[in-house]
Amino acid sequence: HPHVLEDFPPPLLQSSKHKTDKQLSILDVGCGSGYLVSVFGRMVEKERMEPKLNKGKVYGIDVIPQLVEMSRKNILKEDGDLLESDTVQVMVGDGWKGYPEGAPYNAIHVGAAAATFPKNLMAQLAVGGVMVIPVGPDGGVQYLYRVERVGDDGGVVGIGGDDSKIGFLEEDFKVYRVLGVRYVPLVRTDD
Repeated sequence: HPHVLEDFPPPLLQSSKHKTDKQLSILDVGCGSGYLVSVFGRMVEKERMEPKLNKGKVYGIDVIPQLVEMSRKNILKEDGDLLESDTVQVMVGDGWKGYPEGAPYNAIHVGAAAATFPKNLMAQLAVGGVMVIPVGPDGGVQYLYRVERVGDDGGVVGIGGDDSKIGFLEEDFKVYRVLGVRYVPLVRTDD
């Protein structure tokens, strides 16, 4: 959703300002055509002076292998340098589980509607990070939400230690309803 392009720059700029040597990390769940993976990749492909953004890495995941392959092929057409430089990576993955190996994320975009807020995915947000996600039942009323990570009392996936002991505290997040939407469902794998 284009709204994500409005919501992501502020937390990315803030993180770059406070942690000038820290690489940014972005997750695109439901990478589909690869378009947003490429857009995010261009945002973080190299350190920029204006606006000041740190270099970063973009991970795109989709549960459907054919969509991952389509995403890879589309990126190769015009933005192959992003794959070659390892600025972007696309792979098969379950959006409900996210991709802990790349966490913590400064930004997470979810391109399919979750029936409820995916706690495993939210736990992968860095403090100060933002997730844009549609939530609601398949065929029912769905809204696009902006989720901000404001605390780490429940722990953050990818910050040292044993991630299996990470808890989930609602107080670590602020959730804002943005607008009504209609998306395909966020599919779970059986494992």
